[in-house]
Amino acid sequence: MMEWLFWIAFLLLLYTYVLYPIILLCIVKLFGKKSLKHNSFLSSNYPSVALIIPAYNEANCIREKIENSLSLLYPSPLSIIVVTDGSSDGTESIVASYNQVLLLHQPTRLGKIEAMKAALNKAKAEILVFTDANSLLNANCLQQLIPHFSNSSIAAVSGEKKIILTNIEDAMLGEGIYWKYESFIKKMEARFNTVIGMPGELFAIRSDLFPLLQQNTITEDFAIAMQLIENGFIIAYEPNAVAAEKPSASIMDEFKRKKRIAAGSIQTLLRTLHLCNPFKYPAIAFQYISHKVLRWLLIPLLLPILLITAIYLWQIAHFAFFKWISILQIIFYVLALIGWIAELKHVALKWLYIPFYYCFMNIAMLAGMMNYLLGRQPALWEKAIRK
Repeated sequence: MMEWLFWIAFLLLLYTYVLYPIILLCIVKLFGKKSLKHNSFLSSNYPSVALIIPAYNEANCIREKIENSLSLLYPSPLSIIVVTDGSSDGTESIVASYNQVLLLHQPTRLGKIEAMKAALNKAKAEILVFTDANSLLNANCLQQLIPHFSNSSIAAVSGEKKIILTNIEDAMLGEGIYWKYESFIKKMEARFNTVIGMPGELFAIRSDLFPLLQQNTITEDFAIAMQLIENGFIIAYEPNAVAAEKPSASIMDEFKRKKRIAAGSIQTLLRTLHLCNPFKYPAIAFQYISHKVLRWLLIPLLLPILLITAIYLWQIAHFAFFKWISILQIIFYVLALIGWIAELKHVALKWLYIPFYYCFMNIAMLAGMMNYLLGRQPALWEKAIRK
């Protein structure tokens, strides 16, 4: 029994993090489609775009965000809409000082979904681009995102999220490396079929395809993506459209943010498990199970199982394989513990933040899962404190 548990955990972990990206790469190299982006389509007729920025108490960064938005390069009508959802720190006053920006102020906090809906009702544009108030976009990001819509099967385009690291000892170095790994998978998924999910920091969507979302939806970006995919549309990926943001001010703020994302991911996953049916959705099921379901539902539970069963089998079977798997795991978790202590002490131990962040991410996933199942995760988004 213990040996079966070990091999199930080991093979699933190996498949999720190593074999799935390799299989995707091989499929793409052999059969993958080329980019669906056609710059020539827009040479004489750029669609109108509305840049929508939901904001809750963002007085410390909203001015920089607006200046960044006004500097974006785009040759066709571009409107900028800022929705200050229940802000009480003067965010709306700062936004109101810019004549080029449409301010929608909601004095009562209703949540990000309602803020997005308010902007949707006011936007008179073919393409909506959503971005967070604390994310800065590269100057030509719109010129990179919008050409993908030359293909009628593409309903949305995912941008690229990047973390701005200011200190070498920053534990979010692990998040930066994690996003590079995710970016590779997204590139392969986009060429294989469709990207599974979009970052809330930056994505574009056809205005007439914006889906209806349930009021208690926790993570709107993932929910929107999965509804579009369920309706038969494609989500493209544009790595040259970048939303850069600073890491959370503290590891506890980041933990709260990760828990909320985890709870929302589980919520959407449970609502869309029917997409895992390989007979009805063969390509989607392959991607969804490999990239999301295994990583979110099983991996956090399989990690302790792998460690316990490996040590047990090492003691009773005396096989060198179980011995070295046990030793490598113990070393990894010790390094993660040292990385955690280094973060608390603000000591620069750069590469130890990688095992620490991996463990941190899976613990947050478990905590978020429990919060959702116990009904303790509110739908209203919490403002993350940034450095």
